[in-house]
Order: sequence, then structure tokens, then C-alpha cells
Amino acid sequence: MQRHLHEDQFSEQHDFPANTPIEKTLVVASTPRCGSHMLGYQLYETGAFGFPLEYANHRNLRKWKQRFEEEDTRAIFQNLKALRTSPNGVFSMKLHYSHLDVVGGIDQVLKDFPNPHFVILTRNNHLKQAVSYSIARQTGVWFAGMQATTTDPQYDFEDIDHCLRETLRDNAAWRYVLASRGCRYIHMSFEEVRSDPHAAIQRVADFMGVEVSPDQFPAQEATEKQSNTLNKEWLERYLQDCQSGSELFPSTDPGIAQRVKRKLVGVMKAG
Repeated sequence: MQRHLHEDQFSEQHDFPANTPIEKTLVVASTPRCGSHMLGYQLYETGAFGFPLEYANHRNLRKWKQRFEEEDTRAIFQNLKALRTSPNGVFSMKLHYSHLDVVGGIDQVLKDFPNPHFVILTRNNHLKQAVSYSIARQTGVWFAGMQATTTDPQYDFEDIDHCLRETLRDNAAWRYVLASRGCRYIHMSFEEVRSDPHAAIQRVADFMGVEVSPDQFPAQEATEKQSNTLNKEWLERYLQDCQSGSELFPSTDPGIAQRVKRKLVGVMKAG
């Protein structure tokens, strides 16, 4: 599935003075469409948290390899740490759970990134997130300003259901892997960041022991809201399809009914 990269993130204008020693690392432990881009740009605007981007995203990583003329992933991150650590010694990155393997797993993260602090970022409404994820997978637009690969995404029950299951699984996986390693982490929600960005920034700062003065807070939101009537339509249609596929309700679409029934049986067997 083709996606357009947001080219601005690779620009040298976002680099900090080179080779600042890292004192603390922030990892935004995320899943697709949870608001990590929104939080990352708010934190970047303060100048106190490096630049939390999806450096381990496969497509982004290819672009970083071109910029640094380097193929080894760990070497790429050495370059990133040298150039994207803010003057107060904070390096930050966003990691979807699916990106952990790219950086060698959680144990390698704990070795390679000094003094790590994790923020598990989730959405309260997982179904809204899944719908947004499904739309983004088709359009290639993951945040405002990106060029769409298609302007006519099509509703797909199976894809939304896949996105929902993946989101729930990865949220749980983040909690497990961080708890099992005794990592320092806090939990934040998309809704919390959206409703009061300054309070969200301050909470991260307090958690990490990073000083941020009032004049460092961004004057306005760094990203734009993307959801629209299409999101609502797909959400309602998904709920209708799930209801019609249950044995408790008559089905208006036998195909959907059979697919949902198979999923329900699979869930019960897995449990």
C-alpha cells in the first residue's frame, strides 16, 4: 500500500546542536491513530523534548538511511540521537508496538536509549480509533498536510475489525512488556491531550523531571483535527454489521453474518 511521506520531518532545520549528551529518553508508546503525532508536535514546540517522531517506521527509516548514507539501523539511531537531542539532554521518539522489532525489541531499547521514560498513549474510544486507522490505511493520510493516495476510501468491515483487534492487542502488549521489565511509565489518553495540550505537556514534564517554562508552551495546536462525517458513517455501519452478524439479531447481509459469526466463535475458542 503506497503512502506519501511527510518530507518536512527529515529536514536539517529540525536538528538540534550536534552531540548533546542524552540525559533522558522519552518513548511515546503508541498505536496508529492514537494522537501520538499531535502529542509529539506539541512536545517538540517546547524545545525541551527533542523531536518525538516515528523514526522506526519502515518508510521513514528508508528516508533516514538516504540522508545519513547508512544502512545499519542502530547506526541510524546513533545519528538521530546526535542531531535530535534537545539542548537539555532529552531525546524522544514515538514507537508503535509493531516498531519494537525494528529497534531490536524492548531489551535493546533499554540498552541503547539512556534513562528511558515511557508514555503509553491510547484513545478512550477504541472503535473510533479503528475506523480512523482503516481510513488512513487507504488514503495514506496519517496527519493533516499529507498527500492522499486516494480520495475515495471504501468501507471494509473486515479491515475495521482487523484494526480494532490490532489496537486492543498492542495496547495490552505495551502494558505487559513495560510492566514485565519494571519500566517507568505513565498512561495518557488522546482525549486528555486534545482537551488540554498544555496540561498534557506539563504532565509529561513532571513525570520526566524536565523544566518547561510557561513561555515555552505552544500558542496553538500543532496539528489539525482530521475526523469527519465519513468516520461517523463507518462507525455506525460497523456497529450495524456486528449486530446483524450476531445470532441474537436477524441478518440483512448473510455474508457479513457468516464472517462475524466466525469471528465470535474464534474469540470464544481463544478465551
